[in-house]
Amino acid sequence: MNFKCVVIDDEQYAVDAMAKYIADMPGLTLFKTFTSSLLAESLRSKTRFLIFITSHAKHALTAFDLQVNQYLLKPISFAKFALTINFLLEGLEPTRPVLQQVQKKGLQFIKADQKNSFHYIDPEEILFIQAAKNYVHIYTDKDSFVTHMGLNHIEAALAPNNFIRISKSYIIAKNAIRKIEGNQVRLKNNETFQIGETYKSNFTAFIKENMIRQKP
Repeated sequence: MNFKCVVIDDEQYAVDAMAKYIADMPGLTLFKTFTSSLLAESLRSKTRFLIFITSHAKHALTAFDLQVNQYLLKPISFAKFALTINFLLEGLEPTRPVLQQVQKKGLQFIKADQKNSFHYIDPEEILFIQAAKNYVHIYTDKDSFVTHMGLNHIEAALAPNNFIRISKSYIIAKNAIRKIEGNQVRLKNNETFQIGETYKSNFTAFIKENMIRQKP
């Protein structure tokens, strides 16, 4: 079963982000996009599901008046979007490979250093993420990005199967790891990081889970 989607947001970057999410979601097809939020009120009687996404909690009453199926607060990660779609469509089809998609995706758009400016970042290209006071540096194979955000917020937006926190200041991509020596881990770009004591047990558990063992 395939569902046609209509995206309405008065900010074009938000429309583009949601269009990307829909393109990455099996069973969904983007039908039309609009930048006039007033259209949302006329869709309730014309659509099976209506999801209300906003940056302001004060719009909750409006959403409930429209009898929306889901109410979400921005920013919305792909994981959150996919889980919401999975919840709405549960029972409509025997199986839906949504959870597999959630494991692959995560962070998509971050705010840049200029007003109304945003960076698109493919999470599969991220090597590591570094906290620096009130900013976060995101490093990929070919580029680096800076955003005014806490590392905890970035960590929450990432797919946990693909990334691991190794210290107070660093998150690394699991598939970028090339060597581990004691409390140090080296990535494929030859950057070396110290594993913090607080995060050592979790990292050790991750290594043991993925260790190839000789059969008895």
